[in-house]
Amino acid sequence: MKKTIPAFLLLCCFLAAAGCTGTEQATITPEYADTLDVAREIFGPDIPEPSYLPDGYTFENATRSPDGSITLTYTSTAGDLQITRLSSADAPCPGPTVVGSKEWTIQGDGILGRLVFDNDDRSEGSLWLLRWGWNDESFCMTGSLPEGEITKVAASVIGE
Repeated sequence: MKKTIPAFLLLCCFLAAAGCTGTEQATITPEYADTLDVAREIFGPDIPEPSYLPDGYTFENATRSPDGSITLTYTSTAGDLQITRLSSADAPCPGPTVVGSKEWTIQGDGILGRLVFDNDDRSEGSLWLLRWGWNDESFCMTGSLPEGEITKVAASVIGE
């Protein structure tokens, strides 16, 4: 009987060291996708995929943040465009920080949102952040598109 106790203790030590203590391991969902097909497979069919993009933009990647927000990033020589379906209306927009003292209400192509230009610079090529809601979902988009293209891309995300 005395020989079985040390063997049992040794077995417990090996199992604990190997991480096999009898508790279930949490399933880890990938947080990154390098193609749209993989993004749809991992994150579901409701990714914030636009049906319209200006010429020259190509898909770069998709990410899911720990809070559940999903961001698609597109690149072009004009800069990155990030489109996010937020996990909640008060979730922060990921991506570059855009700071401006004036918030513009933008309406067009079925979109009503709040647009902030970095340092209030509305000139061509300036960085901006658009935040809008649609059917109880919240979205945000950052980029440097011309102002006329912003609502076209945003409307194509929600299917307008």
